[in-house]
Amino acid sequence: MTIKRKKDTGEQGNGGQFGSTHRGEADVTVPATSDKEHSFPAKDYFSDEELAALEDRGITVGTSPLPRRTPQVDRSAKIGPGTKIETSATIESGASVGQNVGIGRHSLVAVDAHIGDEARLSTNSTVGAGARVGQRSCVDFRSSVWNDAAVGEDSMVGANSAIGERSTIGSRSCVVGGASVGRDVQAGDRVVIGAGAQIEDGVKIGDGAVVWGHITSDVAPGEVRRGDQTFDGLTSSREELAFGSQGGWLRSMYGRVR
Repeated sequence: MTIKRKKDTGEQGNGGQFGSTHRGEADVTVPATSDKEHSFPAKDYFSDEELAALEDRGITVGTSPLPRRTPQVDRSAKIGPGTKIETSATIESGASVGQNVGIGRHSLVAVDAHIGDEARLSTNSTVGAGARVGQRSCVDFRSSVWNDAAVGEDSMVGANSAIGERSTIGSRSCVVGGASVGRDVQAGDRVVIGAGAQIEDGVKIGDGAVVWGHITSDVAPGEVRRGDQTFDGLTSSREELAFGSQGGWLRSMYGRVR
């Protein structure tokens, strides 16, 4: 396996001390995000009785004998049949939730957010104003997809991770547990952002790339990089990524770790 450092290639690395970044070289296809301003109208939540009546529309709403555990669902939100809303969850005005979606305890679907069919939000997850989570995707425990960010279809945002404002993660991608993706990041399809990775604002990550560590410059399609090092082959990267909280998911998605 050959390792190439950004210092050797003349590309930016280590905060830019080795050269300049050429934006746009990472060929990225990602969902569009919105730059609109989101209004925050007065809250108009369903009463307990109205929440119970949602069962007639095939929507399951969690109940608890403990105080202040009833979900808060705004009357203007659109919710598809087969969806389950667990206790202490909040769905705000203008939000759209598809069919057969799972909304976990203490999670938030903010104003104008959209959750695709069969998606899952785990406990304490947040989908910010205007953000979008694609069909069959998952936002895991204590993770956040912030305002106007987008996650494509069949993707995973691992536990304790964050996707910054206006950033995009493509389809069939995985943000492994503990990763932090900055604002205005564009990541393509079939991308892996490894455990504990830190992606700086504005970075572009091409389709099929595998990254972990501190990423400060654009990543080409199919490139394998740890910080400012690039690798020929996936042996080292897959081995390290397997130690993340989504190791099993990575094995099922990308095959046996070699």
